[in-house]
Amino acid sequence: MGIKLSSSYFINQAMEKTGLEDFGGQTFKEGLGVLINSLNNDIDLADGTAAYFNNQILQLLINRIEITRLLKENPEILDEKIIEPVFIVGLPRSGTTIMQTLLAMDPTSRYLRNFETTGPIYPPPALIPESADPRIQVCHEAMEGIFNMAPVLRGINGINFMARGTAECQNLMAHEFIHMGWSMGSSLFSHGNWVGDCNMKQAFQWHRQLLQVMQWKLPSHRWILKAPMHLFGLDHLMETYPDAKIVFTHRNPFDTMVSGVSMVYHWTQFTTGQAKIQTIADWYPNLWAKGLERALLVKKNLGADQCLDIFHKDISKNPIEMVEKIYDHFDILLSQRTKKRMTTWLRDHPRSRFGRHACTGEEYGLIPDREKERFTFYHNQFDLKKD
Repeated sequence: MGIKLSSSYFINQAMEKTGLEDFGGQTFKEGLGVLINSLNNDIDLADGTAAYFNNQILQLLINRIEITRLLKENPEILDEKIIEPVFIVGLPRSGTTIMQTLLAMDPTSRYLRNFETTGPIYPPPALIPESADPRIQVCHEAMEGIFNMAPVLRGINGINFMARGTAECQNLMAHEFIHMGWSMGSSLFSHGNWVGDCNMKQAFQWHRQLLQVMQWKLPSHRWILKAPMHLFGLDHLMETYPDAKIVFTHRNPFDTMVSGVSMVYHWTQFTTGQAKIQTIADWYPNLWAKGLERALLVKKNLGADQCLDIFHKDISKNPIEMVEKIYDHFDILLSQRTKKRMTTWLRDHPRSRFGRHACTGEEYGLIPDREKERFTFYHNQFDLKKD
C-alpha cells in the first residue's frame, strides 16, 4: 500500500488553521475514522488521490468549526423554519437529477448549488450582492478540469456537474462523513458499506442546520433536495423533516445497475486508476438493493399525500408532464412562466449536449436474470418494464 492517512492529523490541522477547537460535537469521528481506514486499505493511495481527500476532509472539518462558531454568535439561525421541503429519492440513474433540475427552475423554490456545497459553507450574501460569489469560479474551474481530463464523465454526470448546477444534499451530510460519493467515486467499498448501515440521525441534524444557515435573512422558499443516498436513511429524514414531501423515482433495476456500475467504474478509473469491473459489479447492486428495500419499508408508513411515485420511462417520454403531476399531487402552484422556463431549458439542453453514456450489462458482468432475482421485492411492488 502507498500513503497512509490519520484522523488526528486532519483534526489538528483544522484547529490550527481556525484557531478554534469546537467542532459542534464529536460524532463525526466515527465516519472520519471509517473513511480514513477505507482510504488506507481499500485502495493503493497515490499522491493525487491523497491530495484530493486531504483537501476534502480538511475543508469539511473547517466548515464544522466555522459553522459552530456562527451558530453560537447567531443562535437565531436555528429558529429558521424549513417548511415542507421536497426530497427526490430513488435509485441512482433513475431520473432523480433531471427532476431536481426542472423543479429547481421554479423561482419560488430554493435548491443547493454545487459551488455552495463543495467548499466553504457560509450564509448567503445580501439579496443583491455587490459581486459574484468567489466560490463559483473555483468550482467551475475544478469541474471543467475534471471533464477536460476525462470527457467520458461529462456524459455520465454533465447535467449536474456545473458550478451552478443542482447539488445532492448528501454533501451537507458529509460533515458527519456520511456520503456515498466517496465509495461511488473511488471504490472505497468499506466506507460505502458502513454508510449503508450507519445511523444517519446526527447527519440529518447537520443537514437541517446547514439549510438554516443558507436561508438565513433571505425570503423563505421551498427547498428542492435530492440524493439517492436517502434510501438508506429515509426514516431519519422523515424524523428530521416530518412535513417533507417525497418524490420517489422508479426504473427497471437492471438498467440502473448497469448505468451505476459504469459510473463507478469510470470515476474510480479517473480518481485512482484501480477500477476492477467485476468487484464493482458484485458490490454495487448488493448495496443499493439493501437501501431500496429499507426505504420501501419506510415508504409504506407515509401518507398518500406525502409521497408520489414517478417512473423513469414517463420522465423520459414527457418530463413536463411529470413536473405537473408532482405539483398537482402536492398542491403546489405551477405558473405558466415557470412551466415555460422548464420547457425552454429542455429544448436548449438535450441529453446529447452532455455526451452519451452508452453501456451494456455484458460489458460489466451484469446478468438480467440475476439482477431480477436480487430485486424481486421491487418487481413485486411496481411495474418495472425496461425503458
